[in-house]
Amino acid sequence: MPGGAAYQRGAGTRLADNNERKIVRTSSIALIVEKPADAAGKVQQLAEGEGGFLVNWQADGDQEATRAFLMIRVPFAKFESTRSTIRKLGQRVENESVEAEDASTQYVDDQARLHNLRAQETQYLAILRQARTVKDTLEVSDKLNQVRAEVERQQSEFNILSKQVELVAITVSLRKETEAQVFGLPWRPLYEVKFAARLGLEGLIDYSTSVLSFFFYLPAILLWTATILVGAALGWHFLRWAGRLLFVAKGPAVSG
Repeated sequence: MPGGAAYQRGAGTRLADNNERKIVRTSSIALIVEKPADAAGKVQQLAEGEGGFLVNWQADGDQEATRAFLMIRVPFAKFESTRSTIRKLGQRVENESVEAEDASTQYVDDQARLHNLRAQETQYLAILRQARTVKDTLEVSDKLNQVRAEVERQQSEFNILSKQVELVAITVSLRKETEAQVFGLPWRPLYEVKFAARLGLEGLIDYSTSVLSFFFYLPAILLWTATILVGAALGWHFLRWAGRLLFVAKGPAVSG
């Protein structure tokens, strides 16, 4: 194994204090809004305008959705302004949280591992150029391929960590305010009517499907019924025939 790497695995522990802190931040905010779908679209536009992007989006319907959830990522420098703007989109904030994790040591350690692996790759390339036999060439090529695979894996992990440091993930939950309060309980007449209509339609579809299925299966049911009845009749006639035959056969023996 080639040596001479410039950094060791634990170098990050010593270097973390001498470099800018690498912080992975996440945030979540839940808002009451008038139209969740419209607010979600504004949040996406806001993220893209600040140099970020939409990670995922989920809503429980179309423009009349009562709930929507989305996650965005924005540059750390734009985090506070983005969060402040998102808050202004709602009628009120239900809850909010911000979490931060210091990834400085991991960040520098990953850099050190990547540096060591690239140094090994360079050394194996130099050894490969000096190989004189096929056996040596194959052995060094195998080692070089292993190192290159590890370089790719480590580079991928480092890129993910770098993105987490550079871009803050913000999870936004949007909910429509209840339309009315009845005896102190939340009630949404329009939503309840739509929900009841949907259940009624689903029930009608289930009923129609059951009726159609019955008519389609009716010939098979009749055939099975006829088969069972014919089989029972034949069985009954066979038993009667067997009974008469048995008694007739035993009759003379009893009289003698």
